[in-house]
Amino acid sequence: MDPKLRVVVHVDIDREAAQIEVRGHVTTRNIVALYSLVRRTSALASGLGVTINLQHARIEAAALEELHDCSASEHLPGYVAPEGEGCRLRVIDPPGTRSAVLALAGSAG
Repeated sequence: MDPKLRVVVHVDIDREAAQIEVRGHVTTRNIVALYSLVRRTSALASGLGVTINLQHARIEAAALEELHDCSASEHLPGYVAPEGEGCRLRVIDPPGTRSAVLALAGSAG
């Protein structure tokens, strides 16, 4: 898969939601670009929730863990937003990843 990231951002201001569809290979090196995009997208409207859809991407385990940590803490990492900006972030994992498998098992029961 191509190491470049390709993204499409869908924003619905009325529903206070945005989705970033990611294609390519997300790594611990290029995740900064993804965070910057999340920061800019969430700044479009106060309280805007952002979903990162990785269903068509490949992602390093460490990068996926970092995204989940960011989602759980509801803050962007300090190296992206030094003031510790809050961010309502949700992550849709690529198929076959451990957390995607756990989410499917949880929704089945």
